[in-house]
Amino acid sequence: MEWTYDEIAKWFDGYFEDVCKYQGSLETVPNLRKYFSEDLELMMYTAPSSPPGLSMSRDELLISFVHPGLQEDIDPQHCVIDTRKMMVAVQFKIRFTDKPTGTKWRSVQASAHYHLKIGEDQNLKIAKIYYWTEALPEDLFEFWSRHREKALKHCALNYINSKS
Repeated sequence: MEWTYDEIAKWFDGYFEDVCKYQGSLETVPNLRKYFSEDLELMMYTAPSSPPGLSMSRDELLISFVHPGLQEDIDPQHCVIDTRKMMVAVQFKIRFTDKPTGTKWRSVQASAHYHLKIGEDQNLKIAKIYYWTEALPEDLFEFWSRHREKALKHCALNYINSKS
């Protein structure tokens, strides 16, 4: 099955809507797995805070979506779709908000190149992502890490305690 420009555009609208809706909570992040191939490769270029060319797998990307209390709103600004190469380039704004306090960080610009493939279920899957952002505020990374660690610790303790 070949996907048309309009079908891919609609699929990406759903993808970005779901990322904004499901990221954050450990309970909802698994809803995002359907968008990525099992062998997903992500190359992240977020200077100066991250190492150059940080590589992530699907599981690592999903774990990066875990940050309870931190809302990440993604607002696509421009999108280029190449149906022949099955590639989509998106330029977007990202805005982070601490939901409990209402604290907002400044919007940052980002760009991603998505390489697509058709999965066994005939649905689109993101197979590769090249991702760039402008430098994120340093306190945002600290906030993000603290909330993700707390959520993962809670999950691990629940698992450990369920085995007693």
